[in-house]
Amino acid sequence: MTSTASISAPLSAEAAFDSVGPAYEVAFEGLETQLASIKWIVEQLGQHKPAKVLDIGCGAGRPVCSELAAAGHDVLGIDISSNMLGAARKNVPQARFEQKDIRDFEAAPGSFDAITVYFSLIASVTQDEIRDFIKRIHGWLRAGGIFVLGTASVDGNNIEMRWMGRPVVCSGLSAEDTVSWMREVGFEVVHEDQSTFTPRAVEAGICEAEDVWEEPHLFVYARRQ
Repeated sequence: MTSTASISAPLSAEAAFDSVGPAYEVAFEGLETQLASIKWIVEQLGQHKPAKVLDIGCGAGRPVCSELAAAGHDVLGIDISSNMLGAARKNVPQARFEQKDIRDFEAAPGSFDAITVYFSLIASVTQDEIRDFIKRIHGWLRAGGIFVLGTASVDGNNIEMRWMGRPVVCSGLSAEDTVSWMREVGFEVVHEDQSTFTPRAVEAGICEAEDVWEEPHLFVYARRQ
């Protein structure tokens, strides 16, 4: 991510993702670290079918909801973007989708066997909210339930920046702080993977080349103890 000294009228997360729409899927297609984490989830859930799975920030539904639904699981995807959800409902008709901000989402303790979050705890949130969301996710999982977090490992609070040509305000925790906090709230961290990825946003028609950069990614596989 590239920050700027000031950006006029930053977009909300909803407006930013509505403007990108399903082209986001093209920009991030073939993200091997994400695909590997989905494979791990499928393996961990094994014959426990249908497991109840929640994908927070599901976007257009692929590859997360599509792969987990194809594996026979009961998948609920939530996203703040109506544009993304319109595509998700067409792409993965066997899953359920709701337009919801995670701030407003409620679930009973132990409701889910697995929860995934891929790059949806970054825009229009604070560091304190990120910590709170992770704690709430822990509570929504059953004992032994699994959680995969994919995020940009950038340490900062309310950073103004341009993301794929859109002015946004983002926050993030360092990789060390993310893993430490997950352990503190009660997760067993099974695996962590740090890498970089450059979205194919120009090819997807999202933005110009000057608004694309190499992103630092963190993927954490965890289990509720």
